[in-house]
Amino acid sequence: MDKETAYKEIDDNGGESYARFFAAQNPDHPLTPFCHRYLFDRDQEARTARSHEERGFALKSLAQMESSSHVAQIAASASRDAANAAHTSATAARRSAFWTMIAAIASALGVAVNAALNLGWLEWARHLVR
Repeated sequence: MDKETAYKEIDDNGGESYARFFAAQNPDHPLTPFCHRYLFDRDQEARTARSHEERGFALKSLAQMESSSHVAQIAASASRDAANAAHTSATAARRSAFWTMIAAIASALGVAVNAALNLGWLEWARHLVR
């Protein structure tokens, strides 16, 4: 009996379950070594398939990690840009507040001088100085 004929007989009768049962029930039959070899070959094929699946999963996982890393870098860059914009805005606000304070002081001085003129205090002060 050759390998192809034995494997065909095993496949025709139910595959792995048949090979296991036949080998256990007929240890001295000429088909039994082929049954063991058939089971070994199917196990190797299954392991190879799992290995390819695991490798594919690992590659997909690595690609997702790289994508996540890229997204995190973009988010960090956007955050840095936002922080720089906030700093620039704060600096401009500080400058604006300073000049607003200067304008308020000048306005208050103007109001005080105007009130002094209207109340005649400057005339009175000029009279005292003479």
